[in-house]
Amino acid sequence: MSTKLPFSDLKKSGYQLPFYPFRKIAFHALALSMMLMFSSVKSQTTVTVPNLTVAGAFTGPFANSARTYQMIIDDSQLTALSGQYISSISFRLPTSATAAWPVSDTTFPDYQVYLSDGVDPVNRQLNFAANVVGTQTQVRSGSLSIPAGSVSNNGSFTFNINFNTPYLYTGTNLVIEVRHTGSNGITTSIDAAGTSTSGYASLFTACWSSSTTSVLQGNFSYVKISSGSSLGVKSVEIDGSTTVYPNPVKDQLFVKSANDIVELNIFNLVGQKVYSQKNSARNPQVNVSGLAKGNYILQTIDKTGSSTSTKFIKE
Repeated sequence: MSTKLPFSDLKKSGYQLPFYPFRKIAFHALALSMMLMFSSVKSQTTVTVPNLTVAGAFTGPFANSARTYQMIIDDSQLTALSGQYISSISFRLPTSATAAWPVSDTTFPDYQVYLSDGVDPVNRQLNFAANVVGTQTQVRSGSLSIPAGSVSNNGSFTFNINFNTPYLYTGTNLVIEVRHTGSNGITTSIDAAGTSTSGYASLFTACWSSSTTSVLQGNFSYVKISSGSSLGVKSVEIDGSTTVYPNPVKDQLFVKSANDIVELNIFNLVGQKVYSQKNSARNPQVNVSGLAKGNYILQTIDKTGSSTSTKFIKE
């Protein structure tokens, strides 16, 4: 017959509690906490508008001459994004495309994106300003480089147009306005829903202009909108492909990545961008000596437009 002793009596008796079960429990607890942490960080919401299979084409966003293209989306199409930060948009090639685009590296010297609340699609006018409700927020500016073949012809969204400043979407109608100066490449059409498509003018609509035309009605380009619930963390995906060292850091932060990084951004934990630099080095470094002490998130953007983030501490 065995007698169970209280824990204090076990200690007095010299009985040694087996270490392995406690180590195993601790390991699983740590693993679970890490899984929860990364699942919350990596989760990202994407919405494609319109959610249709109708095939068409439009040339505005990837034309090689200057364009302004305005898309208006009814709030009923964006409920999954409410309360989240929109961090990028993406367009895809038509189903009829026989090859990826572009055929060679292509650059738009100035590619701007603005987001705002908007009128209901049914009330759209051929006047960009009249379709905007409240203030437009510029979420992207500067050049846009698109590597050869990065926009696939397999029907997928494979190139992201990342924002410099993520945009908090609050559940209203959404106006996406693209303004660019043209590129040094060849124009390509993108997948779009025509003006006779079911839902056009009630759930979504579009208009455009060029340097030689006034504002005209246009097909609505299929657009993938990506967002997360917290700025700087869920707006990008954290994975194991990028490391930074030393961490904590005082002066120079070294970045090692399996991808070709073209841009680096640093956000503080309230979502403000505090630093940005372009990059062409294989393993870049960032001078963070001017940052205040604290926790930060380094966002790296590779040549395909994909982004990764890594947390670091500034001493």
